[in-house]
Amino acid sequence: MKLKFVGTRGNIEAKNHRHRMHSSLVVSYYRKRLMIDCGEDWLGGLGQVKPGAVLVTHAHPDHAWGLKEGAPCPVYATAEAWEDMESYEIEDRRVLQHREAEHILGMTVEAFPVWHSTRAPAVGYRITAGEASIFYVPDVVYIEDREEALRGVQVYVGDGATITRSMVRKSDDHLIGHTP
Repeated sequence: MKLKFVGTRGNIEAKNHRHRMHSSLVVSYYRKRLMIDCGEDWLGGLGQVKPGAVLVTHAHPDHAWGLKEGAPCPVYATAEAWEDMESYEIEDRRVLQHREAEHILGMTVEAFPVWHSTRAPAVGYRITAGEASIFYVPDVVYIEDREEALRGVQVYVGDGATITRSMVRKSDDHLIGHTP
């Protein structure tokens, strides 16, 4: 399994050329590419990555709006994310169930609910390929059933929006935002 960060920026203004594309990770396994998230600045640019499939963590602009005009491959997301992406011109829509293993491009993918936003429910993904296992959650306040989500994981890639201060707030008794 190989990981390539093709985007690391959140929904903020680009400050330099190395941090200009919205958060996106490409997981490669035996020459097959699984792209996780496709923010607004990827609109029309999926041909550069040539993914075999795309996973969406949640439907915020910096994670999903690059898919508004469609995708050349299957797109996987939870039912909640698909509700928010109803108008997207995606032909091959696949629904992921929380905590149910799905085999995609030779990898096993499991979606775990996380707290981040009340308007765009989010998940983190545990991805296993061969003996390697990662957990990817680019926006998070709290991982539901964290012990199970991280079981067997060798690499955790989490929210990097802040490393020094909390960006957590409360909305209708729900924690939202980003944790350091």
